Amino acid sequence: YLQVWPRPTPESLRALYAEKFYEEDKSTYLDDVSRDRDYWDAVWSIRRGLMECALTPGRRRLLDVGASGGFLLDHFREHGWSPLGLEPSRRAVAHARERFGLEVYCGELLDPISEPGYPAARTFDAVHCAQVLEHVLDPEACVARIASLLAHGGVAFVEVPNDFNVLQETARAKLGKPAWWVAPDHHLNYFDAETLSSLLARHGLVEVDRLASFPLEMFLLMGDDYVGHPEVGSRCHARRMAFERSLIDADRLDELAGLYRALARAGLGRTCGILARKDG
Repeated sequence: YLQVWPRPTPESLRALYAEKFYEEDKSTYLDDVSRDRDYWDAVWSIRRGLMECALTPGRRRLLDVGASGGFLLDHFREHGWSPLGLEPSRRAVAHARERFGLEVYCGELLDPISEPGYPAARTFDAVHCAQVLEHVLDPEACVARIASLLAHGGVAFVEVPNDFNVLQETARAKLGKPAWWVAPDHHLNYFDAETLSSLLARHGLVEVDRLASFPLEMFLLMGDDYVGHPEVGSRCHARRMAFERSLIDADRLDELAGLYRALARAGLGRTCGILARKDG
């Protein structure tokens, strides 16, 4: 995978995600997810289904790394799981605890295991880690920690942006744009499905399945230039959600999952998510 250099300091990153991320960069995120909760529940049910198919009944201990405001944890709890969250943002942790009554540790994945409340004293049947590895200084150490937190035979679903993909590169050439997806203030590491799968495998997490998400770059190739135009980006996102909602409302969730599984095999999609099992 590719990395941004020079790297920021650990102190600056901790301050960003503990104090500023949900206050400045993602100031509307918690409200947005609350508004669209039915949509996100459908998305998460696909991931939950993958995990449940890979685990025996009764294995339902979940750790969500980068738990945000606790929405995914609440979804899993509603379906019989025992969830725990790990989240660096104080605002997001307060939301998860106060709104949902969830157990969420305020800290980072690589915090010392002696920290009070840190989940390293436990093992989990499943770990969910979405939109995290692109932000961290040491993805190798983070994946090693995830593997150490999994019980034998447990599974991890890890999702990252699918960057430098063929649709991005085609749109960049066609429109004469820079690589707009490179955001060195926040995204320090750049993956695709193959480099993510290899990273997981190096730490004993063997790929079982993979999913993409909607390939937003298709809008660029169809004439909707959202790069540098957030109002166009908002319209494109709304159209993407309308497409997915149509299948969700028609009870075609399995077909939607099949579409995103096929896109992942083709290396397409805005994100790549891999379900991997711990050896043993």
